[in-house]
Amino acid sequence: MDDGRFRRTLRIGAEHVDELGHVNNLVWVRLVLDLATAHSNSVGLDTRAYRELRAWWIVHRQEIDYHAPAFPGEEVVEETWISSMRGARCIRESRFTRVNDGALLLSARTTWAYVDAESHRPRRIDQRVLEALPVG
Repeated sequence: MDDGRFRRTLRIGAEHVDELGHVNNLVWVRLVLDLATAHSNSVGLDTRAYRELRAWWIVHRQEIDYHAPAFPGEEVVEETWISSMRGARCIRESRFTRVNDGALLLSARTTWAYVDAESHRPRRIDQRVLEALPVG
């Protein structure tokens, strides 16, 4: 993560595809959420850290654009970054591109709400989180 973006590579497996032979829409949603979790974990904000802060992130809104299908065996670059963080809200962008031709497969914008772990009410994002997840 050099520019505030978190990147990793995924090989599409049989578990990702549906009866049409490409990555299922629900699987894409899961991949977007898993990528956000991996990014957070990579900067030390794992489940334990959020328990200590007594706060959680919950999805408030998610917009997904499906640009092209992905098929078994293809290698995909997963990329995510924070485009805005203010008050109790964070906007996270995600992009998935095919390695062999650079084709954009999916882009997503997820609005996350930072909530108190007990009351489930929105609260200001802790300074520790702001420092660990830079806007980029």
